[in-house]
Amino acid sequence: MRNIATIAALLFVVATASRVEAQQQATAETQTPANQRFEITPRGYVQFDWRGFPGWTVTPDTGRLEPDTLDVRRLRAGIDGRWRQWSFEASVDPLDDLDDTLIKDAYVQYRVSRELRLRGGQFKLPGGREYGTSAASLNFLERAAFAESIAPRRDIGGMASGEIGRSLEYEAGVFAGDGKGRQERAGVTTAGSVTWTVIRRLDVTGSFSIGRTGAVDSDPPNGFEGRTSTGYRFFERLYVDGLRTRFGADANWRRGPWRVTAEMLRVSEARDGQGLDLEDLPTLIGFGWSSAVTREFGRRSGANRSRLHEWDLAVRFDSLALDDDGPQTESDSVRPRATDVRARGGRTLTTGVSWNFSRWARVLAEAAADHYTEALSAPEAGKSGVYWSFGTRLQLELP
Repeated sequence: MRNIATIAALLFVVATASRVEAQQQATAETQTPANQRFEITPRGYVQFDWRGFPGWTVTPDTGRLEPDTLDVRRLRAGIDGRWRQWSFEASVDPLDDLDDTLIKDAYVQYRVSRELRLRGGQFKLPGGREYGTSAASLNFLERAAFAESIAPRRDIGGMASGEIGRSLEYEAGVFAGDGKGRQERAGVTTAGSVTWTVIRRLDVTGSFSIGRTGAVDSDPPNGFEGRTSTGYRFFERLYVDGLRTRFGADANWRRGPWRVTAEMLRVSEARDGQGLDLEDLPTLIGFGWSSAVTREFGRRSGANRSRLHEWDLAVRFDSLALDDDGPQTESDSVRPRATDVRARGGRTLTTGVSWNFSRWARVLAEAAADHYTEALSAPEAGKSGVYWSFGTRLQLELP
């Protein structure tokens, strides 16, 4: 069961911090110039989820299928602040246990110039747009499969970022790993990204990360697992040892009420010395991509704005496939040290509706259709076809 006392304590802290922040801001505005003012702002949100998996034979809230039918998905609480060229952020979440870490972000940043900002602490590695987007801003209950399964996540490190001219932005850093608290965490990882504003409404980003993994026989497998965006695991972890590299790209186009996004990520994991005779096994390859279209309705500006009439409709298709780069044989296997890894993949078509009817509340609803490329890895082993799932979310947040 969830820790009710922890939830109540966090909500009390956030509410108290909100009142203190308002008082400090009112005092500071009358006494301090804007560019020298110390500002601290509470942040927080909670997400209540319901999920339905009609016809699925897998039990929700298990290792095979992560989401529960009724769940408090996230309880995020934190603060961010600013003073002159300095800024900081700290946040915790006792319920978002997929990372197995209570602290989400905890960093400080110094702005040297527009071209250079220096950040140190724990935060998200440079990477794709999907995982970089806050969970409170998503138009779907969960991110695309590749963003949750094979993308770099949060870790401890240092990063430089900035803007070059009017069309380029960059991020580059060195980190202790590529996902603190994760079973598949690599060692020291270098990561970076470059975003190019091609035209006023179109941004294109390229990203990479390079790290090294190390397998330990007495520990569980340390490779990636494959899950669809509905949370079902179709690919089990392997033992990996050696270089882990990622290369990704994404594009974002917006015009009026329309927004179109596309993203891909390719990861390779060496399996050095993982054979029965300590021989090198074929490299594991993961490839994922997604494409989404969002249409806003009811948006008005000025005195005519009414949040009650504002809602979004979004459609997304995402895919994730994992296999090795060796030749196909008739003896493919799902064993953690298989020479020929059985190729498996999952594809999901999701339609979502979100209604942000106030500054502090939002409702989401979605329907998703899963399809698995290998029938034996489907929720009902051997049964191909479409697996439907449904979900709704009530999100409450500090405005």
